[in-house]
Amino acid sequence: MKSTVKALALVATASVAIALAGCSGGTSASTGSAGITAKDDGAKLTLWVRPGNEAVTDAVVKKYNQTHKNQVAITHVPADQYVTKYAQASQSGSLPDVLAADLVFMPQIVQNGSALDLTDLLKKSGAYGNLAPAHVQASSANGKVYGVPYVTDTSLYLYNKDLFTKAGLDPDKPPTTWDGIIKAADAITKLGDGIHGAYISGDAAGSLAYDFTPTIWAQKQEVVKKDGSFDFDNPATQKALGFLHTLYANGDIPASSKTDTGDGFFSVFASGKVGINFSGGNGVNTATLGKDPAFSFGLAPIPGPEDGQTATFSGGDAAAISTQSSHKNEAWDFIDWLTSKATASNVYLKLPALSPRTDVAVPSSLGDQFTVPAQLIKHGQTYVSTHYNDVIASAQGPWLEMFQSAVFNGVSPEVATATAQKAADAITK
Repeated sequence: MKSTVKALALVATASVAIALAGCSGGTSASTGSAGITAKDDGAKLTLWVRPGNEAVTDAVVKKYNQTHKNQVAITHVPADQYVTKYAQASQSGSLPDVLAADLVFMPQIVQNGSALDLTDLLKKSGAYGNLAPAHVQASSANGKVYGVPYVTDTSLYLYNKDLFTKAGLDPDKPPTTWDGIIKAADAITKLGDGIHGAYISGDAAGSLAYDFTPTIWAQKQEVVKKDGSFDFDNPATQKALGFLHTLYANGDIPASSKTDTGDGFFSVFASGKVGINFSGGNGVNTATLGKDPAFSFGLAPIPGPEDGQTATFSGGDAAAISTQSSHKNEAWDFIDWLTSKATASNVYLKLPALSPRTDVAVPSSLGDQFTVPAQLIKHGQTYVSTHYNDVIASAQGPWLEMFQSAVFNGVSPEVATATAQKAADAITK
């Protein structure tokens, strides 16, 4: 599965608020699902997906098409064009039957009334309560569920077991606290020969949302408030920034991290020169590391400062039935199949790929690169805010500026968070 995280920072070329401003009259269809039932009668369904996850999105659709009369036609919409294309189609009444989008964009789709309420349908099918929680969280409003997981992934850290061994560390006991990570990273950096103890894509706003946010969440501190605004100016965020700054100041994180806009999210670790890489589970099964990597590696949860504190950002895509669809029964047939236990076991895990469902056991034969993320996804979190693009994903937004200034430029975390809070409030309030 290709990494989708860099695309998080490229969801829109314009403000979502601006893009959606022209959509208010775009859909007058009811979002209710009364009377809808699964039908496989040979309908031609349309589906939008974003590129980068074809190994899952296209493979799943191919399997559906092979086993059903209904046929789903995929359109790959570039991530940086998705918002604009969505806004235009919503206004003109030409949305596809099924929308699959980066799950952090789902709050906009739901708020705009473009997605069908799937709550009762999912309860009847047995999928309700058994789907990746972050995807459901991002696709819900007022107690109703409007979208389901399509592609699932989760953030964690990768660690090079060979470097752990060379540094005198136990390769079977990855650090479970910040102090543990710092000590391990220091020991690995001392190996020399261009080896660094830690790495993070430090100039990729979306990547940082994915793998830095868990260090805040692990301290039981929320980043998004219930009203969709943001809470940056707090001790937990300041401590998390201080943790990453310590790694950078110690020389454990290389200077190249500061300008990495996401290209090195997995590739730097794949070089074998990094001990601990803050990233995710979605790239370890691709050519990035290969099926037969040159070194042994492990996966571990991103911790907080104390033992037992962990958190994870569940990324990927969610799928929703468009309220503009003229084939809602057939679209539900696809979603019903997509979220079934049979599809989880016989399609997703056979690809192999992480399942949308949390109640399907992952075979141990698939290895830690599947079993570890599958457990983390059960407790995954995400951002639920219509201001995500402007505040978090934007390369000029307060989130990235806060991280860069505190971690790389020596600005005190207290000043960095206060500045970010002021800038975020100016956008959301």
